[in-house]
Amino acid sequence: MKFAADYLEDLKKTLAGLDTAAIGKAAALLREARDGHRSVFVLGNGGSAAIASHLVVDLLKGASYDRRERFRIMSLADNLPTVTAYLTDVGPDAVFVEQLKNFARKDDVVIAISGSGDSPNVLAAV
Repeated sequence: MKFAADYLEDLKKTLAGLDTAAIGKAAALLREARDGHRSVFVLGNGGSAAIASHLVVDLLKGASYDRRERFRIMSLADNLPTVTAYLTDVGPDAVFVEQLKNFARKDDVVIAISGSGDSPNVLAAV
């Protein structure tokens, strides 16, 4: 019980410390991208890749289904053959940036997720 109580207390503190203005700005940026028919690319390694994939599902299906305006969004971590080809043939720093060279256009949005904040391939993409 102590673990659960401590976890919930930490979660409350984390949620109370969120910058709601920054969240609003991020939501506005995503709406602008959607309404402007721009693409959104999400990326991350390991657990952050899973979070990226989940965000794509939330926006691709959850926020787009049965709506006139739909998100153009993809996770650059989801194409495993492409990720591993760049990883082994070019190098780890190329995994995301090279995919962006194929797809990204001016004014598209890139969401980079990193638990550590210093993953070289995530930073290279940004």
